[in-house]
Amino acid sequence: MPGDQVQPTPRVLLTQAELAELADAVHRAEGVREPAERLLDELTLTRRLLDGCPAGIAVLDTELRYLYLNDALALLNGVPAAEHIGRRLRDVLPGLESSEQLLRQVLRTGVPQVITVGGQTPADTTQDNRWWLGAYHRLSAPSGEILGVAGVLLEVTDALRGREDLVRAGNRMALLDEANRSTGATLDLRQACQALADLLVPRFADYAAVDVVDPEGTPRVPSDRYPLRLRRIALATTPDLTEVSSPLGLLGEFVVHRAGSPMAHVLADRRPLVLSHPDDEAMRQFSPSAERKEHYLRMGAHSGIFLPLTVHEELVGAVMVFRTGESPRLTDADVELLVDLTARAATGIAHAVRFTREHETALEMQRAFLNAPTVTGPGVETLGRYLPAGSGAEVGGDWFDTLALPHGRTLLVVGDVMGHGVRAAAAMSEYRSVLRTLAIQSSTPDFILLQAERTALTLELDRVATCLLALLDPRRECATFSNAGHVPPLLVTPDGTRTLLSLPVAPPLGVGLGSFSATTVPVPPGSVLLLCTDGLVERRDRDIETGLDALATLPINPAAPLPTLLDTVITHLDPSTSEDDVAVLLARTGPTNPDSLPLGWLPQDWVRGAGSAPG
Repeated sequence: MPGDQVQPTPRVLLTQAELAELADAVHRAEGVREPAERLLDELTLTRRLLDGCPAGIAVLDTELRYLYLNDALALLNGVPAAEHIGRRLRDVLPGLESSEQLLRQVLRTGVPQVITVGGQTPADTTQDNRWWLGAYHRLSAPSGEILGVAGVLLEVTDALRGREDLVRAGNRMALLDEANRSTGATLDLRQACQALADLLVPRFADYAAVDVVDPEGTPRVPSDRYPLRLRRIALATTPDLTEVSSPLGLLGEFVVHRAGSPMAHVLADRRPLVLSHPDDEAMRQFSPSAERKEHYLRMGAHSGIFLPLTVHEELVGAVMVFRTGESPRLTDADVELLVDLTARAATGIAHAVRFTREHETALEMQRAFLNAPTVTGPGVETLGRYLPAGSGAEVGGDWFDTLALPHGRTLLVVGDVMGHGVRAAAAMSEYRSVLRTLAIQSSTPDFILLQAERTALTLELDRVATCLLALLDPRRECATFSNAGHVPPLLVTPDGTRTLLSLPVAPPLGVGLGSFSATTVPVPPGSVLLLCTDGLVERRDRDIETGLDALATLPINPAAPLPTLLDTVITHLDPSTSEDDVAVLLARTGPTNPDSLPLGWLPQDWVRGAGSAPG
């Protein structure tokens, strides 16, 4: 044992042999036997209290050498009591956290101290630290001479470990809850995946990537025959890895894993795979390419884990995590926590994947319909735009259309199907097709809506739709409107007068209560008509009348190019703040050659004022 063993001075406490000699002398003494025996009894009792106390007790001299310790402390330390006496604290217990500075402060000031000390003693058989709670005070002789310091120690390892377990359990639950909240708080796929990556770095890793399965490039059940194609949605790295990790994959790009590769097995088996101090061959197998393997090695990656993102056995994607440089290797506890974190996050990401794909599908359907070629009659110029809402599946119900009809007329249509998503987009396509077909066969907008109502009920369309029709007749310099529960149109005449047309409003299509009216208003050449859906004027935090007032006061110059006018509308009404998608249709009438158009075959009382459509 290191350290010299010396005879402690002063000798404060009697040895057992000295105590026995003193007792024998007291019994032989004459004259003072009774008080001496009482003093001896008290001394003996005190010694029994010290020696038999279950807490460790020690007395150290001014050089912090052991003068006395009981058996309990010798047992705690794993060193016989005799081998303590005369040696310094640090020599007997070199693996214990040093507390000599505090003990010297107790000797110097006389102020008692209570501290927790951790470390290891020769009694320990594991590498785990133990902990003791110690209370120390200074010992002084009646003359005032400082004799040393006394301490009482209790082991509190189990209590502290229990508290640490509770803290770890609390931290674990907080992390799992954060994973739930951060990834489930949005239907935006990029935000959900980035929330997971940011949760992992730097708390658990130096590098993290979140990939989502590409449904067009990956079979539903991964096999040994087909490669896996994932799309990189989110990345997170520590600052010192930002540059060196950039070649590992850019956001939005596809990462293809070979059939039979470790990542293919991770996704097929739905089980994580841990990589600890990988060699070149292991890195080659995990890397989609030899070039990426070199980048992994250049990063100094020494441990990593590949985790599948699954919900009820449905494969959503994968998470790749690496530690590099001086970071500690991944432990079993780290792996267990990472598995739980990704499992919690997978649910939110799966929701975002479904809504994002629905959003993209509905948007593609919208674009396909709205990009179909439209033809206007002579003397009419049109321009429309569709603006999907910002996130989730808030897309699919709004549309606009223009159709050239006989006798130089042009039909304008703007509609809004109830709801959002793919089903709303599908219903929109049905309403659009019905209206186009009926417009060719029918005469006036109110009769077109009546027939569309009957058709919707016959086809049992499961969604209602608001709709506004405007039949422009440049030859007569007028327009005939019919409104099924829709936002009124704005008319801007060549002199700049703006009028929000007050039209009779019937219930939406598909309700079965339609009694539609037609209203004809003068439209001089050079006038501009603005038709829109309610997403342009309606907001959650304001009344729709406020939005209609803003629409009626738009600074529209009827002579400006239609793209300029459309930009003015979007700038002033800012549909980006809307929670609904938006369709806007602008139309401008121009002069026509009256000799080139027949007078037409429409009954005059149908187009000159309001009236019910013929049944």
